[in-house]
Amino acid sequence: MIELSPASCSRVVCYCRDCRAYLRWLGADALLDAYGGTEIIQLAPRQLTIEHGAEQLRCVRLSEKGLMRWYAACCRTPVANAVSGKVPFIGVAKAMLPEVGDAEVGAAIGIHGRLAPGGCPPGVHPRGPLGLVLHASRLMLRWWWRGMGQPSAFYDEHAQPRVVPEVLGASTRTSLAERDRIATPA
Repeated sequence: MIELSPASCSRVVCYCRDCRAYLRWLGADALLDAYGGTEIIQLAPRQLTIEHGAEQLRCVRLSEKGLMRWYAACCRTPVANAVSGKVPFIGVAKAMLPEVGDAEVGAAIGIHGRLAPGGCPPGVHPRGPLGLVLHASRLMLRWWWRGMGQPSAFYDEHAQPRVVPEVLGASTRTSLAERDRIATPA
């Protein structure tokens, strides 16, 4: 891991259904906050190095065109999300970086609050604040310009996934959506 700062990454708590479905599929519901949010640190692929256990990395997609969601097969721990190997942007599960705090990455910004079970949590943006969107766009442009998409723990030098992604079937997605409907804030 290289040096992180609020200028080199962003930190969000996402309340979208897909982030919840992913954690529930992994059996990692305990990583959801009281309102169903997932804390994610958004950074360039080159900023993350997996020193041990890379052979345990697996990839799942909630649908054919969904995000690539990487996890450790040995313990079903979420690792990161990515659009593709061609986009220099990954969302790393904060649980993977327990030592990283506000000083390194800034305060978390709540996004997609309108999708939280029970409605938008206090202080959370219903979608994504413009300032965060602009910050993330600047970061991606800078990372693309500097070639920060490689090396990547998740994609080879041709931007192909290092493992074949599993795509969840319709019945699994329906089951996960049903669990989301019955969830209520703590």
